[in-house]
Amino acid sequence: MTVLCALAMAATAAAWSLTQDPVVIVTTELAGLFTIATVSTVVVRRELGPLKDAADVADAITAGELSQRVSAAPTAPATEVGRLAHALDRMLDEIQEALDARKASEERMRQFVADASHELRTPLQSLRGYAELYRHGALPDKAAVDEAMERMLSEVHRMSGLVEALLMLARFDEYAHAEPEPVDLSRVVADSCRDAAAVEPRRPHTVDIQSGVTVLGDEAQLRGMLANLLGNIRMHCPPEASCSIRLRLADGHPVLMVQDDGPGIPEHSLPHVFDRFYRADKGRSRAHGGSGLGLSIVAAVTELHHARIHLDSAPGRGTRVEIVFPRTDTAGL
Repeated sequence: MTVLCALAMAATAAAWSLTQDPVVIVTTELAGLFTIATVSTVVVRRELGPLKDAADVADAITAGELSQRVSAAPTAPATEVGRLAHALDRMLDEIQEALDARKASEERMRQFVADASHELRTPLQSLRGYAELYRHGALPDKAAVDEAMERMLSEVHRMSGLVEALLMLARFDEYAHAEPEPVDLSRVVADSCRDAAAVEPRRPHTVDIQSGVTVLGDEAQLRGMLANLLGNIRMHCPPEASCSIRLRLADGHPVLMVQDDGPGIPEHSLPHVFDRFYRADKGRSRAHGGSGLGLSIVAAVTELHHARIHLDSAPGRGTRVEIVFPRTDTAGL
C-alpha cells in the first residue's frame, strides 16, 4: 500500500511537471486514487477472508458441530490470523477432551448406579419376602421364624459387604488426591495371610514374604486389595485347593504374587475379570458367587498406586495374579 501511494504521488508530480493542463492532473490523481482503492479492497478482503471463515466455523461449533476446527480454513500459519486459528484449535481440542471425559464419567456413573441398584435389589427382595411371611403369619413355628431370621441376617451381611465395596470404589477419586505415605507391605501381606488362614484353617497356604518391603501409598487400600484377592480364592476355589502368596523385590520393584490351585477362569472371561459386577460363572447365584466387585477393587487400588497387574489363568490350572509396584527409595530398607 505504501508503494502504491508513493507511485500515485509520483504520477501526480510528473503530471504537474510535464503539463499544466488541470484536466490531465486531476485525471492522474483520480486514477491513482482509484487504483489505491481497488488494490486496498482486494487486499483487505483477502486478509479478512480467513476471519470470516473462522467466524463461520465458530457459528458451526456454537450450533453443536464440535468436530469443526478453525485451521480448516485456508489460512497461512505464519500470519497473525493463522496463529490465532491454531491457538483456538488447541483450546477447542482441550475443551473437546474435557467434554468427552465428562461424558465418559457420567456414563460410568450411570452404569455404576444401575449395577449397584440391580445388585441391592435381590437382598432387599429377600428381606421383604421374609418380612411379609412373618407379618401374614406364614411362619408356623419358632424353628421357621429362626430360619427366616437367619436368612434375613445373612442377606443383611451380604448387603453390608456390597455397600462397603461400593463406598470403597466411590472414594477412590478422593484417595487419588491424598498424599502417599510409606507402607510396610511385608507387614500388610503377613497380616492378611494370617487373617485368611484363620478363616480357612484347612486350606493349604504357602507364604513367602521378604521382610522390610515398603511401598508408597495408602495402607487401608492395600489391606482391602489383599482382602479381596484372598477372598476371591475363598469364594471361587474348593477348600482343598492350595493358595500361595509371595512378596519379593525384583530389580528394586516390590512384586506381590497370589496364586491358587482352583478351577481357573475361562479364556473368554479374562478380558472382563476386572470389570465391575462381572462374574465369570454366570450360573453362580449372587448369594454364593460374590458381588463381582473384588477384582475391580484390586485393579482400582493397583492403578492408584501406579502399579502393574497381570492375571494368568486357564481352566484346570488355577489363577495367578501378579502386581508389580513402582520402585521407591524406601523399598527393601
